[in-house]
Amino acid sequence: MAYLDFKKVSIFIFCAIVAISCGQKHREIDKVKIAENYIGALNASDYHQVVGLFLDSIRFNELDYIRTFTKEDYHTLFQWDSVFRPKYKILDVKEVDGNLHLRVSKEGQRIRFLQNRPFITKEIMNFKDGSIYSVDIVEYVDFNDSLWGRNRENLVSWIRENHPELDGFINDQTKIGALKFQKAMALYGSGNDSVSDDRKIKKL
Repeated sequence: MAYLDFKKVSIFIFCAIVAISCGQKHREIDKVKIAENYIGALNASDYHQVVGLFLDSIRFNELDYIRTFTKEDYHTLFQWDSVFRPKYKILDVKEVDGNLHLRVSKEGQRIRFLQNRPFITKEIMNFKDGSIYSVDIVEYVDFNDSLWGRNRENLVSWIRENHPELDGFINDQTKIGALKFQKAMALYGSGNDSVSDDRKIKKL
């Protein structure tokens, strides 16, 4: 009897180890799937799906710049970004210490205007209790800061001189501010022969 009891216990322990192992593997797969769902929701401008993937607050950290939003407050920034029709793509992903390290490409009207090409970032997606806890940008891999700043300043200066009714759009991170930004880029493109065709935005 003792032998049979020992055998039963051994089988139970073996099954428990297998179950735990399978569960850990399932969680690893789920993290990548969560990242894919997150990028897909951003591309679809699906606010509710994006915030539904986060644990509680929306935490985006860019190098030393820490930003934390409530889900309600994040809606305003999300609307602003969505106006520019951004497109994200995961270029690389791997799991390190329970979190995901990603290389992500982002392009869109604003980015194309300011630096002529997508920019690439290295990001860490941190998880807690099966949800996204934070997304940290830890490195800008392909970001032309000088070109971005020069194009930004040229746009702001030209709008201030030629369309003062739009002045201040650059600091207005609301949907209305984004629409003004979009209009400013279109006006600047149509009013400057020096702006390349791939940077021009159709006038609204």
